[in-house]
Amino acid sequence: MTFALRSGFMAVLGIVLVSSVAGGSLPLPAQAEQQSNPPFETEVIVRTVNQFKNMADVQNFIGLSTSYGVDVISMNVKQDEDDEVPSGSVFYQSDIAPIAQGYQNFDALQAVITAAHAAGIRVHAWIPQFHDQQAFLAHDEWQMQALVDGVQTPFTGSNGNEYFVNPIHHEVQQYERSIIQEVIENYDVDGVVLDWIRFDNYNMDVSDYTVAKYQAEFGYSPLSIDFDTDSPQRQQWNEWRTEQIGQYVGDIREDISESSNPDVQLGVYILPPEFTEVGQNVAKFKDEIDFVAPMAYFDDWEFNSDWVYSTSYGILKDTSDRISGSDADIVATLDNDWTDDQYQEVYKGIRENYPDVKRLSFFAYGAWPEDELANIHERETWPTPGWTAPVEQDYPAQLPAVWKARNIGSMPGNATYNASNKQFTLSSSSTDIWGNADQLNYIYQPVSGNAEIIVKVQSTSWLDGWAKAGIMIRESLGHNSRHADMMLTPGNGATFQYRAETAGDMTDHTAAASAPKWLKLTRTGNTFKGSISANGSSWQTVGTVQIPMKRKVYIGIALSNPGNDSRGKAVFGNVKVTD
Repeated sequence: MTFALRSGFMAVLGIVLVSSVAGGSLPLPAQAEQQSNPPFETEVIVRTVNQFKNMADVQNFIGLSTSYGVDVISMNVKQDEDDEVPSGSVFYQSDIAPIAQGYQNFDALQAVITAAHAAGIRVHAWIPQFHDQQAFLAHDEWQMQALVDGVQTPFTGSNGNEYFVNPIHHEVQQYERSIIQEVIENYDVDGVVLDWIRFDNYNMDVSDYTVAKYQAEFGYSPLSIDFDTDSPQRQQWNEWRTEQIGQYVGDIREDISESSNPDVQLGVYILPPEFTEVGQNVAKFKDEIDFVAPMAYFDDWEFNSDWVYSTSYGILKDTSDRISGSDADIVATLDNDWTDDQYQEVYKGIRENYPDVKRLSFFAYGAWPEDELANIHERETWPTPGWTAPVEQDYPAQLPAVWKARNIGSMPGNATYNASNKQFTLSSSSTDIWGNADQLNYIYQPVSGNAEIIVKVQSTSWLDGWAKAGIMIRESLGHNSRHADMMLTPGNGATFQYRAETAGDMTDHTAAASAPKWLKLTRTGNTFKGSISANGSSWQTVGTVQIPMKRKVYIGIALSNPGNDSRGKAVFGNVKVTD
């Protein structure tokens, strides 16, 4: 797992059940509806270095897991991150890999298996693969190489402390596979779950080993590819890399089949499909695995909640499409910090749209708090009877009569108007205008036909560098609507963006700019044009696009902000709308 999940929220189902016991039976229709939702199986993903330091820790956690209905413990057998101990360190008695500091005399894997099996809980060995500092430092020739400014450079992540080994190198593969084989042969695990089976970007691996292998197959060096620009050559490179990953998973399946424990299940944690640059595609190994666990952290990835369960786009749809025709199950991996309504919505969507999903998986970056286990347990049969999704609607704001305010995507934000200087101030947090759906604070008015809006972005403060402050024309107030916008960011210039199809991807055109700056967005028929100006009279076109939209649309001022500082705001003046 590469992203930490945060604290849980109180559930209400237990209160309903207690009330039914204390006050008599619930009405029969409610009972029938309650019973119509069988509980999801629960998998908890555990970082050993945080959870299991000694036998008392193991006994305590197995006790909690038993109390709160945990069915599967996915235990970190090989360190995933470079924090408490180096990635690649292991938490069992290995003759192959370095044993993590503090575990030389404590076989955490065996202790968990013994206690969990006695309680009827299955244990999966979560074994990260190519994020491995121990192997990286021990073997220079195994190091992942990235092309940086034309130079082959050992890859250590954006923070200089994220160590990858080359997924393509045959000795790396043999080493990582040998660890899996050692675990299967010596421990009674019920499953093995792979993680970090990927690259980190298009520009890797470009070691001499990989370059020679690629050139022998395709007749040209990958060092000649412009990894920053989409092209047939980059696509061919990425397809080849995903094939290598797929073959690697197939080799692991063969290892398991030939082991003394051939019935061990094989699963994989995967990133969302939007991360094409990492060379990971479950379609390449769908026939080699028993289950796939897509990381459905919609808010971490800055998507709306329906991205999890929608039948038209999103992670479960994409995963389901890619594994079609195979026997692999989907284990949806969810976050721990959503609101009750978001859990109700996601659980309802999964049950209705993906009824074959029977197990939900949850990850805690640190030790598991008991209240989070309790919350997960109480949600097992959600959605609760009678729950309905809250309706997205305008929020009250003191604005001129023609304007209305709405948080599209149900994220927080406010708007005010200063009548003396005729300026609007908008706030927003944990939002973005990108991908297949938007989260933003929007003050708007309906218009029909041709229209134009001009605004001066006076200032932005306490906002993320990728916050977007500007003007927008939307076909609807739905979060996945077609739209065009002209935005100014605090740290990345001006951007003309658009979504040409409902729930489709977005495209942008950028220009150097910073606040204060004038913005203009016009619609003429189905042509949309975004422009910027330093003085409000001389305009520079940033982009134009043809988007078929209904005659009636919504025009206005928008702010999105990926940051979470409550002080973040943008001030807009000189607002003019013509239609």
